[in-house]
Amino acid sequence: MDKQHNRYDDHRLNNLNIVEVARRLNLKLHRAGVNFKTNCLWHPDSNPSLMLYNKTGEQHCHCYSCGAHHSVIDLVMEAGGWNFQKACEWLSLEFGIGTIKSWNYIPTPLPRVAEPTPPKEYQYIPMEMIDPLVSVDSSLCQCLMRMAHTKDALWTPQAIEWQVEEYRLGCCSLWGKDDWTVYPCIDYWGRVCNLKVQHYDTTPGSARYGHDDIGNSYWLASMWLKDGKLKPEAGKKVEDVRFRNNCLFGEHLLKRYPSTQVALVESPKNAIFGALAFPEMVWIAAGNKHNLNREVLEPLRNREVLAIPDRDAIPLWTSTLEGMRDLANFTVSDFCEHHAPEGQLKFDIADYLQGDFNGLLSDDK
Repeated sequence: MDKQHNRYDDHRLNNLNIVEVARRLNLKLHRAGVNFKTNCLWHPDSNPSLMLYNKTGEQHCHCYSCGAHHSVIDLVMEAGGWNFQKACEWLSLEFGIGTIKSWNYIPTPLPRVAEPTPPKEYQYIPMEMIDPLVSVDSSLCQCLMRMAHTKDALWTPQAIEWQVEEYRLGCCSLWGKDDWTVYPCIDYWGRVCNLKVQHYDTTPGSARYGHDDIGNSYWLASMWLKDGKLKPEAGKKVEDVRFRNNCLFGEHLLKRYPSTQVALVESPKNAIFGALAFPEMVWIAAGNKHNLNREVLEPLRNREVLAIPDRDAIPLWTSTLEGMRDLANFTVSDFCEHHAPEGQLKFDIADYLQGDFNGLLSDDK
């Protein structure tokens, strides 16, 4: 049994959204305030009494009739009539969470420390402004979905949908295009610091397919503040509002998965590609190659971190992170150097994973 447990990241599986898991198990759900309930699986139940509690770090179900109290994996085992291994296999495939791999380095046990202190000098964006944007319709997701339907695809449409939910990846309209990709930068405490937006080429066969076709990225918070969609906090003038633009993309997942190994990359797009192809790790992005300092990386304290810089940033990241080994157990990979085509100085993990998709897509009917 221990070997079976070690094959799967049961910590991440037990932190999956239990309501979404129940939906995919085809359980009949009933709204109960902010939660949902269904018929209890552990006793004959004609009046739904099994409450599903969907809260970050506390995904579980509880029956107020028979007293049953169980985890996400327990729910899947009971609903499917499966053992632990089969339940983990179903969850891993359904949500695109792979089995645990070694990544060729041995983690060093690190002591637990107090959580970082949240900065107070910034204004944050209400989550209710973000939720309506969450969508698989963005230009990036359009590319990822087409890739998911090619031969030998590295991920499934269901895995894309799950990562969209994990990262709260969104879609918005700007300057005549309705499929800009929105990357919410959500900090360790679940606060939305800002929203980076980019647009990608979705034309199959294009040399720039899946790459930025505008040549720039923008921040939505300042736009919303300027047009009045977002109001300054009480007592502040518009010119006094500060947003935190250096938050790690995916930072909120560090608190959700406190014992999972971390992969640190440069761009949010790289983090999404990495999470789809290697979901056994938590993928976060610095935002740019120069955004490595102690303030930004503090949420990584005492974590196992595999840094995968773009090819042109390998020397800089190696030098910078070498001086921060007291902060976290950093391992800097030269993966992009070894896999980049000759002469291509700017090469990243997304370029590698996209591989020969362009040729496959141009033949797609």
